[in-house]
Amino acid sequence: MRIRIAKIPPRLRIWRKLQLPWQNFWTVWLIRADEIIGRMKWFVVMLSLLFAATALAVPSAVDRLLKSIDFEERRLGNNEELPMHWYKVDGAGLPHYVNGILATDRVHGGQYAFRFDLNGGGLIYRYESGQIPAQRGASYRVEAFVSTTALIHAKARVSAYFTDQDHRPLVATTTHSPLYAADSTTSESTWQRLSVDLSTLDPQAKYLVIELALLQPEQYMPTTLGRRALFSQDIRGSAWFDDVKVSQVPKVSLRTAAPGNIFRLGQVPRLTVAVNDLLTDDLAAQLVITDALGKTVYQHGASLDISTAARSDTGERELDVILPPLTPGWYRATLRINSHGDDLGEHVADLVQLADRAEAEQPDDRFGINATDLPFAGWSELPQILPLLSAGRVKLGVWSGEGDIEQVDPKGFDRLLEQLKEKRITPTACLVDLPPLLARKMSDPSWLGLLKSPSDLWQPQLSHLVSRQSENLLTWQIGRDGSDLFVTQPQMMQVYQKLHQQFEKLIRQPDLAMPWPAWYELKQPDGATVALSIPPSVLPEQIPLYMSDIAGREHAGQGESSISIQLLDRTQYGRELQIRDLAQRVVYSLSAGAKRIDLPLPFTVQTDGEQVTKQPQELLIILRTLTRTLSGATFKGRVPIGENIEAFLFDRGGQGVLVLWNKGNENAVRQLQVNLGPQAVRLDLWGNVTAIARRHANDGSAELVDLPIDSMPVFLVGIDANLAQMRASVGFDRPLIESSFKPHLRKLRFINPYRQAISGSLRLRPPAGWTINPPTFSFSLNAGETFERDLTIELPYNSVAGAKTIDADFKIQAETNSEFTVALSLKLGLGDVGVQTLALRDGQDIIVQQIISNYGEKPVDYAAFAMYPGQARQERLVTDRSQPQQGTQA
Repeated sequence: MRIRIAKIPPRLRIWRKLQLPWQNFWTVWLIRADEIIGRMKWFVVMLSLLFAATALAVPSAVDRLLKSIDFEERRLGNNEELPMHWYKVDGAGLPHYVNGILATDRVHGGQYAFRFDLNGGGLIYRYESGQIPAQRGASYRVEAFVSTTALIHAKARVSAYFTDQDHRPLVATTTHSPLYAADSTTSESTWQRLSVDLSTLDPQAKYLVIELALLQPEQYMPTTLGRRALFSQDIRGSAWFDDVKVSQVPKVSLRTAAPGNIFRLGQVPRLTVAVNDLLTDDLAAQLVITDALGKTVYQHGASLDISTAARSDTGERELDVILPPLTPGWYRATLRINSHGDDLGEHVADLVQLADRAEAEQPDDRFGINATDLPFAGWSELPQILPLLSAGRVKLGVWSGEGDIEQVDPKGFDRLLEQLKEKRITPTACLVDLPPLLARKMSDPSWLGLLKSPSDLWQPQLSHLVSRQSENLLTWQIGRDGSDLFVTQPQMMQVYQKLHQQFEKLIRQPDLAMPWPAWYELKQPDGATVALSIPPSVLPEQIPLYMSDIAGREHAGQGESSISIQLLDRTQYGRELQIRDLAQRVVYSLSAGAKRIDLPLPFTVQTDGEQVTKQPQELLIILRTLTRTLSGATFKGRVPIGENIEAFLFDRGGQGVLVLWNKGNENAVRQLQVNLGPQAVRLDLWGNVTAIARRHANDGSAELVDLPIDSMPVFLVGIDANLAQMRASVGFDRPLIESSFKPHLRKLRFINPYRQAISGSLRLRPPAGWTINPPTFSFSLNAGETFERDLTIELPYNSVAGAKTIDADFKIQAETNSEFTVALSLKLGLGDVGVQTLALRDGQDIIVQQIISNYGEKPVDYAAFAMYPGQARQERLVTDRSQPQQGTQA
């Protein structure tokens, strides 16, 4: 083959100059042109070249970086302490004397970073509006690297939002990054990436604004205490920000077809990756699945090629990913998007794999879900989700900052109420806030404004809602759970009375509740329902105390009440403590006879324009296990099992359910001599069912159960309910033993819960040195009969005050013979004497201060002593004291 170099005609020479990047390509084509086409006319060559150029015109790389701020501004002529276009934000908690400067002492890249120095208060700097134009429909990612000194309270944060043409903020678009602060173990070389993603769905959005902040708790931590809240601060500390970048990123979503991303046993978990962007040929993605502990359980073997995904009717590219079978639990799917190696951020979808097929459960009116923070667009899936939680009630914010549901989506609301009625779920309509359209008409856009405004301004809108839904909405509430408005604003009682009068015109005996914080004394009007909010500061074992107050008011005819359970902060207390605390709160509430328990909606809700994304939390599994296991169950009593073991017995249709946990910090394996029944299984809070290890004693006389019991509550399901009730009924009439050396008279009691007569014997085993007379008893009881016998307890001189345990060994002849041991607790101490002890070190001396208070009517004589290892025992006499006294030993 001959190779001939043809001379390029002038008309092609001009084209060649316009396409300099493709010069070599055109040369090769022209070298081959004469050989290939022979005598073809040059306009055919021109046409071929034009199509080839069009095919190769796709850029090899897409530059998505819109703005890079590296603070290297000295080379640009900026000799000021502040970087260009940044200015300080003024406001409450942002003192004028706290400032930021360009610094060189800690950098992520280059020579300079933006350093914030605290001197009490917080600090925010804003990148001025107008510097970063925004395009409607586009999605943006703002990221920055931050490093801080060790901080306890103050946190660094990156925020972004859009402004309109006149640089006015569009507040609804504000997005915050997670908070960050280093601790004492963090190296100075550690830099944390903070990022936010936001989209220009608002047609008024014209510019993108960035804020860098170092904030104190009063600026980032919500509270229901208002002005009475006290926050700690970090007086000194610094934060460095560097390498701030703004990129245009594809709009990516991860979703599933399952309502609430909840998969039942046997369902194949499937994820759909949806991408909406002008160009997708440059995109690749990696998918990783992690469990609740952060452990990777699945990673897609190859990069997901988004450009090959099919386009949907909406123009999105959708790619389905089938996941492998997952064990029951909570999982997070993380999709990392990149363009030619450049990270474009990550997107997450949380999902739940249940341990069963999750058929519809019988709703329990005692359990309600608080969905007042869920936007209207997220209500449609509630009829599918609530039955999984055995919820018989749900709270909906029909009036809120989002609007009035009767004006926003009346048909959708009607459809929702019909579906809830079919599921036998009772909705509670909550007037959380005044709707915006109504608030704009009032001079005072708050609840108190109703007292100042004429009734015809707001009454028609309320009457329309109440009268139209009077048959579907039987319970109502004013305000949000946890609100202290009725406590801090005395006039709110007048607002309540005014609204109640309007309700009475339309509904007979309206059930209208008001929120009330638990730490305030109840002062609701007669007949008013109270939604009592239990904050995390109230310990689970204290809930029955508040319930007793509610029960007394209900008995007096002051209306039914509910309790609203609030969660511990997971970021502050950790995952396990939050789960354990929630389970204990539910158990204590049921044991105290709560008729209405409102639980938080176990979803993380994100709003992007009109799209609402609900991500299930791990707490969904916990709540489902609690409500499903205890739905319809009746509390029968607390069962004494062992020291530091809490055990609550419930009866569910003749099936015994025992909830137990270890109050101590240590884990323990208890050997229980108890007949749990052939069907008994162990159920953890995640719904996992395991068999109970059983073995027989060496002599074959009793069945032993090795049961691991730690601080996390577990269920024993399917136990012998009658036997468990009998265990729960065993006890002394007075559990306090005075620290005196005379015989103490007590009564031992228990009942026969069986439907037939039983007989047997019991033997009491006291602590070493103690004497019980008589130590053994024989009994024969008819159905429902109570055993009650007198006995005396004597203790030795050297007994130490505190909790004591007496083991009661039972042998029973009933339908089946059973042997078990009940650990009976007694408290050895003084009923009318209080003792407080304080030990402190003063140089080489240890000072022990003991305060002894006599609350009785008679003088007391006691000997107080202190023992220190390696030292002689120190004693002091407390003689003839009828008033509080104190003694000191050194």
